[in-house]
Amino acid sequence: MKKLILLLTLIIPLGYGTYFQGGHAKAGHLLLTQNTPISEKQAKEIALGKVKGEVVMVKLEEDDGRQYYEVIIKSSGSMYEVEIDSKTGQVLEVEQEGSHEGDDDHFDD
Repeated sequence: MKKLILLLTLIIPLGYGTYFQGGHAKAGHLLLTQNTPISEKQAKEIALGKVKGEVVMVKLEEDDGRQYYEVIIKSSGSMYEVEIDSKTGQVLEVEQEGSHEGDDDHFDD
């Protein structure tokens, strides 16, 4: 009888420890997933969702403590710059490079 009680006192805590550790590990994994920045590949996919074309360059930039991906896309002979928040994947800005509104010859005259 003493052996049975001893065995149970050893097995039961191990079972609970595994149960609680598993739950804690899952919660920790969720936190890591939520705070993990998006990948360069994901940034390309998001940018191509805004501007159809060929990705020429992707680089991780930082401005005022905020990191973002700058994705350059060539589309229909024009270059576009798409800025994407590296944590949320939100598109911050889409800009056509070299565009001059109202300036048809691109000279300062």
